[in-house]
Amino acid sequence: DHLLASGALRFGRFRLKSGRISSYFINLGAAMATGKGASLIAEAYTSKILADLGLSFDYIHGPAYKGIPIAALVSARLYELEGGGRRWGYDRKEMKDHGDRADEWFVGGINRGDRVLMLDDVLSDGGTKVELFRRLIELGLEPVAVIVGVDRREIKDENGKWLDEMGVRVLSILSVEDLLEHAKSEKA
Repeated sequence: DHLLASGALRFGRFRLKSGRISSYFINLGAAMATGKGASLIAEAYTSKILADLGLSFDYIHGPAYKGIPIAALVSARLYELEGGGRRWGYDRKEMKDHGDRADEWFVGGINRGDRVLMLDDVLSDGGTKVELFRRLIELGLEPVAVIVGVDRREIKDENGKWLDEMGVRVLSILSVEDLLEHAKSEKA
């Protein structure tokens, strides 16, 4: 209901990051644009984490750009619930040419050996998630899972195979079918 009321789901003609054309677009940024919306999103992700993963991770990664506020909100919510919270960070879109190695691409509380949970808004072909996990592995981190708000169910075979081989769980709060079916029932 909140995704529909906030305008996070729109219909029309949209060019996706992959270059593909889609008849719908999901903008979780619209769903987080108010304090109430941010709280609802944080609660949805936190509930999914605790139900499906527990606290089997050390670091929360939020891919730029929509994943950044999600990671921050969830880290804060976990702190409220369990007192310890989890460290979090995000990636840069452009490499920084100074600082230490981790600081070239990533900002935040990364430690070698960390088990990583990635949080993002939408999963389409999986390419962005795989690329980021590969960079994090180069820094000595271990991928555990990725949780997205909406899975478009378009993951490419090679990305899905890599995630499977690495033992990365792919979880979503909603599938695109759930969201579209609900939108259709609301219009009826």
